[in-house]
Parts: sequence; structure tokens; C-alpha cells
Amino acid sequence: GTGSDLEVLHACTAVVNRRCSNMEKGADPYAASSDNLPRAEERYGSRAFRNSYICDHRGVRRVKSRRESGPWTAAQKFVKEAFLPHGYPESVSDDYLAYQIWDTFQAFCSSITGALATLAILKGVGVGDSSATPLAATVTWMLKDGTGMLGRILFAWMQGTDLDSNSKQWRLVADILNDLGTFLELLAPLFPHLFLAIVCAASISRAIVGSAGVATRAALVQHQARRDNMADVAAKDNSQETVVHLAALLVNLVLTPLVAGKTALVWSLFLIFTFFHLFANYKAVSVVKMETLNQNRLHTVVSDLLSTGKIPDPASANAREPIILWRSRRMFSYKMGSPLLQVLHSESDYGTAFSSHQKGQKYIVKFQRAKKRMAVALHKDCKVADQLQAALVVETLGYIAQHKSLSTSPLLAPYSETIRELRDSDDTLVGFVQSVMGEHFPGIVASLQRAGWVTSHHLLGVDEWRYAWQFSDQRQGKIL
Repeated sequence: GTGSDLEVLHACTAVVNRRCSNMEKGADPYAASSDNLPRAEERYGSRAFRNSYICDHRGVRRVKSRRESGPWTAAQKFVKEAFLPHGYPESVSDDYLAYQIWDTFQAFCSSITGALATLAILKGVGVGDSSATPLAATVTWMLKDGTGMLGRILFAWMQGTDLDSNSKQWRLVADILNDLGTFLELLAPLFPHLFLAIVCAASISRAIVGSAGVATRAALVQHQARRDNMADVAAKDNSQETVVHLAALLVNLVLTPLVAGKTALVWSLFLIFTFFHLFANYKAVSVVKMETLNQNRLHTVVSDLLSTGKIPDPASANAREPIILWRSRRMFSYKMGSPLLQVLHSESDYGTAFSSHQKGQKYIVKFQRAKKRMAVALHKDCKVADQLQAALVVETLGYIAQHKSLSTSPLLAPYSETIRELRDSDDTLVGFVQSVMGEHFPGIVASLQRAGWVTSHHLLGVDEWRYAWQFSDQRQGKIL
């Protein structure tokens, strides 16, 4: 035969001989040959070292263990394992390191000012004063703690539901209140006749810090944890904070004797460290890039969608989100989960709402242009998708109210003439916008997901009111 035929014959003979050899050894004759198996390589997380393995006639063995450039020293390895979540950086969000650096710096500044405040409070209750009685100091301290406890309960009752929706904003507010509490504690000894009232006010401020700080930190940990590792992320955050407080403690042991009795120096240090504390907190919350939609982030997303036809990614939208709680770029406020009395003002509203329900709509939107307010009532069977669609309708109505011309809007330009004719009729405009959003909603959700947004849940601040349509007669009762 030809040369190629002889090569094929030799190859087949080699395979047969190898399988016969395997049979003699009691092995599977059809097992893959180690000569054809690739090398296996492994690495532990993102560590620099790797192990390589091969399989030959001697079995599976490690043939190489090498390190890449910049190997971790023993100390670096300990620091990473003790203070960073298991699997870092893959197990946390991309903004984790930047946030933790700024958060560490602000915690150090807060510890310094806290020591100055403690010195002032102890002086105010009579430590070092022979005329002060232990009973008076104890009563003052208990009243201070008691008012703080009441303040914590009241704050959680009044603002608890908003802490998830605006966790970044409340995180900053908590630290502002922390500095306010420190300021009041430093001020209290200067006004002995108002000492109790001032320290009680400071205690309330710090109590709010405790509630808001812990709650918002939990929300941020949930954002940072990417492998269902919230407990690990929280534990390592606590370890980081403990080290910072230990470092601040050493500084305070040196600093406190130097500033005792020097009021001007104490206030100067307070102002300096408070400035850096607030600056670090602002930078910390500014670097957080949440992928879950709240009202402010959704407003940015919808504004870009209607203006340019493109949906911004979470990093871009978060960068434009107002960090100061009372600042908002939205002209209209709205509440999801409103009672029916806020959305059904007339017989016409009632009939329109039921007609929409028969078409499958699970929400009711009431647009009050004059009051710059909108309300959204939700059906008892309303799902996350229905809530998101209702919020899109609300944001679109707000966009239409703010822009007289829609000819440049890629999404709304085809409907600009119809919308212009309906501008004077809020209820009719709502119905039209609902139909437009219903048509485009699947595509918008797909675009949100491609941009990196989470659509399985949201932080739109939904209240608990739910409605249902109920019919009853002598024969049967029916609830829709």
C-alpha cells in the first residue's frame, strides 16, 4: 500500500497493543490514554500560586508549583485572610475595596472626636470635681441613656421603611448626626445649667446614628456580598473596624493628656477631624454602585431612556444619584402602594380603574399635575414586574410634564402629537401612557438586564395597601 496507508496501519496497531496491555493489567481497555490527556492546573481563588498536574504510567502527580509576580508574603496572606471576605475579590462587589478604604478612614476620625467628647462628658458629670456626688452623676447618665433609647425607637418607627430604599443617603445622614452628637457633648460642659438637656439631645442624636448606621450598613453588606456570604462580609467589616478603633485608641492615649483642659485645642481638633470624617463618608457612599433600582436611580434611568433611547449602566446612574437626602431631581413625588382614596376621586376614576383591571392591569395611577404629586395603588396580585411597570408610567408622566416638546425623544416622538392633544386631561394622558409603556415594557426590562440592573426585585419604597374588586349577589360572591 501507499505510505499513508502504512501510517494508518501502524497507528491502529499501536492502539490495539496498548488496549491489550491494559487488559493484561486488568484496566479498562477503552480508557483514555494518558499520552493524550491535557495538563490540569489549579489555583486557590485569586492567589498568585498555581499547581500543575499530569497523568502518566506512574499515576496522577503534581509536576509544577509556581508563583506569579508579586507573591503574597506570610504577613500579607494573614491580613487578607483575617480582614477580607473569603474569596476576595471575586466574592464581593467591584466597589468593595474603595468603600472600605474610605469607611476605615472615617471610622478613625470618628474615634478621635468620640474620645474628645467622652472627656467633655466625664468632666460635665463631675469627674475630678470634689463637690459632685456619685448619685447626681448616675442620674444624669441614666437620663441620657433613657432619652437615647426612646429616640432610637421613635426613629425606627418613623423612618425604618426608607432605610432600605435610600441606604446611601441615610448612611451619610447617620454620620452627620454622629458629628452633631459629638458637638453637643463638647458644648455641654460650657453650659452647666443646661448640661442635662444638652447631653440628652446628644444621646438622641447618637441613638439615631445607631439605628440608621446599623440598618444601612446591613443594606450595604447585602449589596457587597456576591456569593450569599453576608455573614462573612459583615464579620470581616467588624474586624476591620476593630483594628481601626484599636489604632485610634493608641492615638487617643497619647492625645488626650495633651489636650485636657485646653478648650481651644480641643475645638480645633474637633473641627479638623469632623471635616475629614464627613468628607470620607461622602466619598464612601459616592463610590457605592448599587444595581437595584430605587426611585432616584429609576428617575435617572428613565430620563436617559426617554431623552437618548439608551439605558445607563448602574455605575453611571449611581454617580448621578443625589447623596444628600433632601436633594432630588424629580419634580413629582409619588408613593407606591397608596390607599384607594388617593387614586379614586370620582365615578369616572372608578370605572376607568375597573376597565383597566379587566384588561389585566394590576395597578392604578393618579396624576395630579397641579399638586406635583402622583399616587399608585396596587392590586393584591400585583407582582414585582407590575410594580416596576407602574413606576415607569409615573416617571414617564413626570418627563412629559417637564418637557413641552417630545420630538427628540426616541421612544415618545411617534406619540408626540397624541400626547400634545392630551396634555390638558391628566386622566386621559395617564391611560395613554399606560398603554404605551405596556407595549414597550418587555423590551425595556430586557434592556435594563443587559445594562446590568437587577429586575427581580427593587427598592422603590412600596407601602402595604392592596386593593381587590369584589362582587356579591344572592347566588355567589366573587373577588377579582
